[in-house]
Amino acid sequence: MRAFLAVKLSESVINDIKNLQDELKKYTIKGRWTNKDNLHITLKFFGEINVEEVNKIREITNNISLSFKSFGIRLNKIGCFEGKDNIRVLWVNVVDDKNLMALHDALETELSKAGYRKDDKKFKTHITIARDITLIKSIEEINSIYKLNSDYFMISNIYLMESKLENNKRVYVPIFDVPLRNQ
Repeated sequence: MRAFLAVKLSESVINDIKNLQDELKKYTIKGRWTNKDNLHITLKFFGEINVEEVNKIREITNNISLSFKSFGIRLNKIGCFEGKDNIRVLWVNVVDDKNLMALHDALETELSKAGYRKDDKKFKTHITIARDITLIKSIEEINSIYKLNSDYFMISNIYLMESKLENNKRVYVPIFDVPLRNQ
């Protein structure tokens, strides 16, 4: 199965992002928009794993979760990862993310000890909202038009998600979730 660790977003933030996507479509020539059911923040992408690895990942995630209390984050602007001819990934920026960064770093460290490859790239907390997109305005212009300042929302669980195709659509299905400490 193709899998990744992630945190989910609150329903109100998902609705804010869906409204943002609808607004951005006015400035889009082409692109693929992330389905609202697939909006999340990836902490660690594994690629293909087998059923035995699920238990190992669950055990590591459980151990790490004991060191982290639930925490709040918010969203504040749009950004992108450039491609050759277009924007490869259009994303929403996460702010007040020091706890999210620490959680990612702890997962990376412990998972690498268990034999999982560390990411080569520096971790950037973000929510992918579109891929392979061409806009008629710059990111700076769009950020000046559309002010995104979400309320804080709580991160209280880590999810192992399976990524699969159903009816030619990408679907993310939770395999397990591990709660962070309440206090």
